[in-house]
Amino acid sequence: MIATLTKALSIGLLISLVGCGVRGPLYMPNVPAVPPPPNEPEPKGKLYPPQSPAPTSNPSSAKQ
Repeated sequence: MIATLTKALSIGLLISLVGCGVRGPLYMPNVPAVPPPPNEPEPKGKLYPPQSPAPTSNPSSAKQ
C-alpha cells in the first residue's frame, strides 16, 4: 500500500510540474505608471450638464 501511495504521489507531482501550461521565460509584467492628476479642475456645465434631480411621481395625483 505504501508503494502504491508513493507512486500516486510521484505521478501527481510530475503532472503538476510538467502540465502547468506556462511556456517561455517567466517575467514580471510592465505596469504602466499612474498618470498625474490634472492641474485644473474639470469644467462644470460645459462638457457635462449639471445633474438635475430625478422627477418624483405622486401616486395619489396619478389616479384622479
